[in-house]
Amino acid sequence: MKVKKNLLYLVAATVVLFSACSTDLEVNGDWKETMVVYGLLDQGQPKQYIKINKAFLGEGSALEYAQVKDSVQYVNNLVVKIKRVSDGTEYLLSPDATVPKDAGTFYSADQANAIYSAAFPIVTTSQYQLIIRNSETGEEVTSQTPIVNDFAYTKPTAVTPAFYFVYPSSDNYRFYVEWPTAKNARLYQMIIRFNYVDSTDTGNDTTYLDWVFPTKKTNGLNGGELMSYDFRGQDFLQYIGNKMCNSCTQPSDLRARRALKTEILMYSAADDLSTFIDVNKPSTGIIQTKPEFTNITNGLGIFSARYSKAPFTRSLEKNTLDSLACGRYTKRLKFLNFANVLPACP
Repeated sequence: MKVKKNLLYLVAATVVLFSACSTDLEVNGDWKETMVVYGLLDQGQPKQYIKINKAFLGEGSALEYAQVKDSVQYVNNLVVKIKRVSDGTEYLLSPDATVPKDAGTFYSADQANAIYSAAFPIVTTSQYQLIIRNSETGEEVTSQTPIVNDFAYTKPTAVTPAFYFVYPSSDNYRFYVEWPTAKNARLYQMIIRFNYVDSTDTGNDTTYLDWVFPTKKTNGLNGGELMSYDFRGQDFLQYIGNKMCNSCTQPSDLRARRALKTEILMYSAADDLSTFIDVNKPSTGIIQTKPEFTNITNGLGIFSARYSKAPFTRSLEKNTLDSLACGRYTKRLKFLNFANVLPACP
């Protein structure tokens, strides 16, 4: 099946009605079922999720409608399946009440009729079709997506013992992350996650800081393009200092901080998901009219694929740890050095 892709442009129109009997404009026409679907298949995750809601319109306040479960969720009448196109194997998804939703404009008390999930093996060489049928009305929506493949880093390599962000002889030492792109991947984004633990009078608190990099687009979808991120190691330390310093006022009971392992996290997106992200970016120009993208046949939303690569995790080497403890960007943050002591920094 070929996925139908629509770019729907919202055009403002002025309608003038001439009538001898009435000047009323009927805004709400006959009710039409419109399913809104969001789902991303990810071979790096143990379970796959599909979010399904209703579009609604009625007399009165839309904000009040949004808080009513029956207005935004289908209740026990959907059959949700994902089919592996290569061999026809079908997987039935079940309502999942374990995924919470933050309180806000839309109903959030439970998502049991909005989130559907299933665990099943994903074959990267096959496309997958989503089929959702409303057993009460007979309405059916469909979509189809390829799967984003895995890749291997060329820098750093599997034998890299630790992350070197600092070399004593070079203040401009650059750290490189490099890889050949994977098949069906259009968009990449990297996060450097710095894990650490705060030791206070009341105990230890393990947390992390994420350094999020801009997205990068591939030229094609066949894979094999060499792509990379690089940055100065000192920029990594400066980022930590800027984010954690908070005017360098530390908790009064903070005894010390200890750096834990640092991770490279990489996420990639299929072509349709990349387009969906582009279309929904904030408008920065004078003309604010934006296209609306959907690849859901007979509905709205997005069904696509992404890949969450397993973290590439290493400890920080000696010079980097010593720079965390006494370097110009972070020396007031009370990090332990390589010797695991809190030094007296100049």
